[in-house]
Amino acid sequence: MARLIPLILIALAVWFWLRARRKTAFYLSSYETPEAGGRKDDEGRGPRAPAA
Repeated sequence: MARLIPLILIALAVWFWLRARRKTAFYLSSYETPEAGGRKDDEGRGPRAPAA
């Protein structure tokens, strides 16, 4: 049992790392290509007015 706990922790760390990598890649690709699921509410608009 003592050997199983570090293996579980390492597996969880790898899983979270891979999940974060996938989400980061999706986030970055959404800015490169708007069709990848990025925010479409800003399309066609000019620069936003500064907040006063």
